[in-house]
Amino acid sequence: MQLGNLSALPYLEDARFRAIGRVVIHDVVTGELVLDKKNAIHPQNMAFAIARSLARDDYGYVFKIGFGNGGTFLNSSNQINYRSPNTVGAADLYNLTYEIQVDEQTVGTPVTNSVVALQSPVPALTSLVIVTAQLNANEPAGQSIADNTTFDPNADFFFDEVGLKTADGMLLSHLVFSPIEKTGNRAFLITYTLTISVS
Repeated sequence: MQLGNLSALPYLEDARFRAIGRVVIHDVVTGELVLDKKNAIHPQNMAFAIARSLARDDYGYVFKIGFGNGGTFLNSSNQINYRSPNTVGAADLYNLTYEIQVDEQTVGTPVTNSVVALQSPVPALTSLVIVTAQLNANEPAGQSIADNTTFDPNADFFFDEVGLKTADGMLLSHLVFSPIEKTGNRAFLITYTLTISVS
């Protein structure tokens, strides 16, 4: 269907859309707060995902959380440097090393994982998408048994970046942080909240 010049349509009004992401990670056993940071949103991909959802097209929903180890690097002084989040164009994590399926309506998603939409009562123009996932002690396969290994930012499971993705791999958000080692003696609970407002 030809839509023509959408900017000339009189019924389209200006509206402000805002999406804010926050990632909280707790150690399941100890309750330790491992990470609590706001993340960057990929505006083009997020807008397209919302349009897909409203049109009932495939892939307009959060399907998985991706983890990687390419968000930081050591400089010549052996200090950690942080790369900018990928939020433009055909973006992805810098180096994806593990993914968790979170869409509870899809076969194969663990019962601990879910994506839930909630309308916030105050302010009424705000809604939440809460993505919950558990990274169990026995995953990923190939991780170190315990967290007593030498710091190696290039190791697959020294995670320093995370992002939400659609089922067809479109990156919706990206967060870069100080490396966190995932080992067999730790399980993580990830709560990834998107706060969406239209005014």
